[in-house]
Amino acid sequence: MRDSFRRAAPQTRAPLQRCPCTAMAEKLGILLTTSPENQNTQTVLQITRAALAQGKEVRIFLMCDGVHNLHHPGFISLLGQGAKVQGLTPEVAVCALSAEQRAIQEQKSVTWGSQYDLATLVSEVDRFLAFN
Repeated sequence: MRDSFRRAAPQTRAPLQRCPCTAMAEKLGILLTTSPENQNTQTVLQITRAALAQGKEVRIFLMCDGVHNLHHPGFISLLGQGAKVQGLTPEVAVCALSAEQRAIQEQKSVTWGSQYDLATLVSEVDRFLAFN
């Protein structure tokens, strides 16, 4: 019986390559689910401004209590005309169900979406960060 088990030949490893995560992505996706009082809001705003300054595309999806960030002064200025950095502004989408449950009114500068939009965002960006 033991003769039927053979050892697999040792496999050779490919040479190590530089980690692609060391360079900032061309398209950055961010999920924010926490309210404006949380430090995550400031972190997302700082990351977004830094990425825009480097000419990167930024897409933000707000859901759960994160939809309250639409009323945060930092997000308002980020979405305003003065927020253009190198001609770029972040693209912001909101979970419509989360917004409706929290009585947040629809805004023209923000996409009213669903979990499908979040899944699409994740599939289209080079890097995705979640702040929960």
